[in-house]
Amino acid sequence: MESHKMFLITFQLAELHAEAAANRLATQARNSRVERRGRIAGAIASFRFLPARAESPRVLPKLTDYPYRS
Repeated sequence: MESHKMFLITFQLAELHAEAAANRLATQARNSRVERRGRIAGAIASFRFLPARAESPRVLPKLTDYPYRS
């Protein structure tokens, strides 16, 4: 492979490695600040939102004389 192409590929790989390391550090910092709830508290919190998720029943169209009306 030509030397200038090899240089560009090496530079791009170094940038990707640096970005991945920065993302890992950001994730660790974000996770360390978040207070973790216990299993029971998480389950109770999820039950609180169940009535809000209830959807109205879907009405399907009636397919009379499908596909022809003769």
